[in-house]
Amino acid sequence: MLRYPWLQPYYDKIINAFEQGYGHHALLFKTEQGIGDDELVRGVAEWLMCQSPKGNQPCGACHSCQLFNAGNHPDFYLLEPIENKDIGIDQVREVNEKVAQRSQQGGNKVVMIRQVDRLTESAANALLKTLEEPTEQTYFLLQADLSASLLATIYSRSQPWLIPNPPEVEALTWLETQNVGKIEEIRTALEVSHGRPLSALDMLQQGLLEKRKQLLRQFWQFYMRRSPLELLPHFEKEILFQQLDWLSAFLRDALKMKLNVPEQWVQADFLQAIARFNQRQSAQGLLKASQIMQQVRSDLLQINGVNQEIILLDGLTRLITEVFEPEQNH
Repeated sequence: MLRYPWLQPYYDKIINAFEQGYGHHALLFKTEQGIGDDELVRGVAEWLMCQSPKGNQPCGACHSCQLFNAGNHPDFYLLEPIENKDIGIDQVREVNEKVAQRSQQGGNKVVMIRQVDRLTESAANALLKTLEEPTEQTYFLLQADLSASLLATIYSRSQPWLIPNPPEVEALTWLETQNVGKIEEIRTALEVSHGRPLSALDMLQQGLLEKRKQLLRQFWQFYMRRSPLELLPHFEKEILFQQLDWLSAFLRDALKMKLNVPEQWVQADFLQAIARFNQRQSAQGLLKASQIMQQVRSDLLQINGVNQEIILLDGLTRLITEVFEPEQNH
């Protein structure tokens, strides 16, 4: 059984297909981050490599299972970006050469590729050749974010599994069993994490709910005093993108309130603050603020750490000059 119950139905369907003899040699898993897709993919890999599975479960005791669980199975290959660099053609060629040979343990060979959208063009083409003419007993398990764009040819050579966030009730029930806080805190963490239970769990375990409150309080000071220095020192490198998400969600919720959209609040515990903030905002200004935050995030993803503070400062300054001050003058 998988640790995350919302993934079990997908696992059961995939393994059942293999048991019936019509499992696909290349499975493409597209999921949101924070729902535990690694657990599902590794579960499928272990079953494929097990020498004597018990129904749809790996036995856990055979030599192959022991090697897999120890992290050194010679017929299991993991490809992923190294130090945030794209997956290059040399990495793919090396794996292609190995899977073209007989398996060392006499069973299946499994290639797991994380962030398959990070393959360079030449690496993707090298992978495609193997997907088009797979060697016997070779399986590819490909992973990508739900929003990632992939080559149409990779889609056409694989069987896609699009796995959404679990239903809210199921996610809340599971989080309650983890003993990480009161139900109100759990619900807030799940909302702020956009329904992703593992992201919510991480948030609760690291005390990030409190950090979020502190950041939004500082955002208010920044807004009132029109000074980027009220907010800039409170960004932390390790959780920077989460912090940007919190601010963006606050602005999106403000826009929803301005437009009387009553659904899908992310910062529902800050409704009073949002209403107060909205008194001097227009829908057009809030939309502009959201676009600025989106641009900041996009710019930060493309540069090194040295320039992070410059981009943040520029974004905060634009919020003041392009949104807050024009709104005040209306």
